[in-house]
Amino acid sequence: MRNRISCSAKKLSQLEPNMVQSVVGGHVFKLGNQYLSENRVRILESGVEHISAEVDGTYGVYSQSIRLKAGTLTTKCSCPASEQPFCRHCVAVLLEYSKSQVVETPELPKEITQNDSNDSKGSVEEMKQSSSPTGFNFHEVTLFIDWVQSTVVALKQNSPLPSLSDLGAGEVRHWAEAIHNLRDRFQQSEEDRGRAESELEKCRNRIGTLTQDLDQSTQEAKELKVKCDDLRQELVSCQDMLEQHAEVVKERDRYIDQLNGMRGELLRKGAELDTLAASLKQVSAALQAITPSPR
Repeated sequence: MRNRISCSAKKLSQLEPNMVQSVVGGHVFKLGNQYLSENRVRILESGVEHISAEVDGTYGVYSQSIRLKAGTLTTKCSCPASEQPFCRHCVAVLLEYSKSQVVETPELPKEITQNDSNDSKGSVEEMKQSSSPTGFNFHEVTLFIDWVQSTVVALKQNSPLPSLSDLGAGEVRHWAEAIHNLRDRFQQSEEDRGRAESELEKCRNRIGTLTQDLDQSTQEAKELKVKCDDLRQELVSCQDMLEQHAEVVKERDRYIDQLNGMRGELLRKGAELDTLAASLKQVSAALQAITPSPR
């Protein structure tokens, strides 16, 4: 299983246990810490940016390869687990590596007598200038502490952080640069948050406008529904009237048929009457012909 996630640390030694826990969650971290406490982890090779290790898992020995480069943490494990963003075995390896990086800081003598004050001061100065196993000296640490105090005041006053010029090029300068980077990222985050809030406010205004438009459209839809109901009632009335009109038309056609029948009958009767009249004229003419004329 191979995973890649963004990481703010520049070196693997900066991945402290609380940072690992915040990334993987409590359950996976607890399992990795349990593997660590049971001495299941064996680091085969380690460096600033890379760790190779083996972990005794539940069903065998799994191999891990962890690399931190260009702000990306890449973890690879031969186990079949689907834990995200990386498995318990990689967690155990990171915890073991972090544990191996812890170095106890030697303490200065707590009691210095008045007679040996000059010699003690010289010894303290020598200790300040001497390099510790982690690559920095106590003089740099003192400068860093002073710089941190000034930085705290600057952060409270929301003013620029103190200069790094007095810290030299040792390990503590990297610490100060990390704080500077965190401050820059925080300011960038604040700017991003401001822009996001501005965009959110625009979205809220847009949503308000759309809500008003929706309410207006809803009201118009209700009015149109009332009109549609009225039109539907009118349509029903028109349909009733059309049905009545159809009945009237049928009745009219029936009367017309009856009238046409009566007209035909009248025409036939008229023809018979004409024939009868012609016959009567012939009879009348015959009668006149046989009737003697008065003298």
